[in-house]
Parts: sequence; structure tokens; C-alpha cells
Amino acid sequence: MHARAALRWHAPTGACVSSSSRRAVTATGTSGRVRAAPCRRVATRAAGESSTERQVFDEAELAQSGAIVSAHGLRGEVRVMPFTDFVEERFFSPCTQWLEDEAQGRSASGEYNKPAGTLSKINISGGREVTTKGRNECIVKIRGVNDRNAAEALLGRRMYVLASERPSLREADVGDGDDDFYAQELQGLRVVLKEGGDEVGKVIDVFRGAGTHDLLKVEVPPLPGSDADDENAAGDGEKRKTKPPGEFVYVPFVKDIVPTVDVPNGFLEITPPPGLLDLRQRASKPKKQRVVAPPPKKKST
Repeated sequence: MHARAALRWHAPTGACVSSSSRRAVTATGTSGRVRAAPCRRVATRAAGESSTERQVFDEAELAQSGAIVSAHGLRGEVRVMPFTDFVEERFFSPCTQWLEDEAQGRSASGEYNKPAGTLSKINISGGREVTTKGRNECIVKIRGVNDRNAAEALLGRRMYVLASERPSLREADVGDGDDDFYAQELQGLRVVLKEGGDEVGKVIDVFRGAGTHDLLKVEVPPLPGSDADDENAAGDGEKRKTKPPGEFVYVPFVKDIVPTVDVPNGFLEITPPPGLLDLRQRASKPKKQRVVAPPPKKKST
């Protein structure tokens, strides 16, 4: 299956799904049923705009469409890493999106998944696609950002649309092999065995696979007697300063292995082939980020 990433290209938009595959779509579109979250509104100035609207949303009401990774040229264009399958609608055509007021940057794991801060409404004039080192990105023009300095001020900021603006992917909340899903809908679902009903883990991410299907990253508890289990046991009776890295498995998101996805009840059923759940991987420990001191001030003469 392919993850239709309305918001994440590697999983971050729109091909059809065959009866033998299921597509997860990460989060962005144009019509929806989700009611917008309550938010604060204030008028303020943003880069290149005389005034703009700022809001604070609940995280569940947002769908991340991309992140600004660099400036491009001298006329205020920015290079965007898209996290959406609806690239043409979100970046190549005039539209409205929401931009972080301050760059949150990547998390310790290297993902753009930190909580969003205050957002400002922006207008996108248009854009085009470019390929850099085998990676598809977008060159985007934001209205009011007219020079390189203004574009560089936006580096590291993420772009969002409202979840209520995403297109509806299916008629029912419980899916079958012909249905599409947003990756955001799949993340957090409990994973249970169809035979017996035992819970084996939780979906923590969705990745676009190298083949014809996507992969669910499923966090699983450590096996008894494993190193991870020993680390957990070592922390019993005392407060652990850091949680040991967990274990996970990749589950192909195809109908034969994932026959049922029940979004309203928060679970999906799997029928894994023998040995699949034994292919465990250990999450790497987050690297400590070095704090670089600012350069000394020049002495005035």
C-alpha cells in the first residue's frame, strides 16, 4: 500500500488504491467534517505583511503540510520539505495556510514533530517542484516575503492546514482494503491480533515503503529476558532519569496483514505472517545536542 500523505511525502498525496492495498494519507486537503478548535485571535505584524491573523489551535485540529528548510534565490522564495500528498493543491496553486511564528525545528529524533506554537495565516502565491539529492521539494512563494533576508527569517518553521479542510477519504470510519486513511488517523491506534484479540503494540508512525505498500511502525513491549526488559527491571524501585529506548516492528499496511482498521474504537487488527513480530528493532537513544556559545562581541575601537 502507499501512504497518501496529505501531509508527509515520505509517508508528511493522492494516488488511487487497489483492492489489495490500503493507503494511509498524511494530513491535508480541502473539505472535511472536523470542527475547528477554539482559538485565540490577535492582530499582529508578520514578515512581509502589514498585518495578519494569529491563532493558537489544539494540536489535533492541525495537519502539517510542510517545513521551510532554506531560502531560494533573491526574491523571497523558500524551499519547502512537503509532508503532504496534495502537493499541487498546497504549494503550486494560490491558497491559505498557517505558519509558525517561531521555528520549532526538528525533535531529538530528527523529525518535525514538536508541538506547534502560535500560528499566523499566510497566503501562498504559487510554487514548483524541484529534486535535490533524490529528494522532492517545493520552491514556494509566500505573499509579502519579497527578499532573501525575509525568506531566511522563516527557516525551520512548519506550515499547517486545518484538519477540517482535508478532503474526506471514505464514507465509513471502519475501513477495508479499498479505503484510504490519513496517517494521522492511524497513529496511536492499538494493534491487536485478529485471532485471539491479544494486544501487541501501538502504531507510532507511518512510512512510505520502498515497494508498493506503506509500513506501520508499531511500538511493542520488550520480550521477557531481553536487554530492554532487563533495563526496565533495573529501574524498578527507583526513579529513572531517562526512559530506555523501546522496541518496534514494521508491519506492511496491506489488507492481507491489516484486514480491519477501526478508527472510532481506536484499534486495528493484524494477521501477521510467522516471524513478522520477531523482527524487532531497538529505537536509538536521542543524541545530546551540543550547545554552541555565540561568538564574542567585537571590541569597539
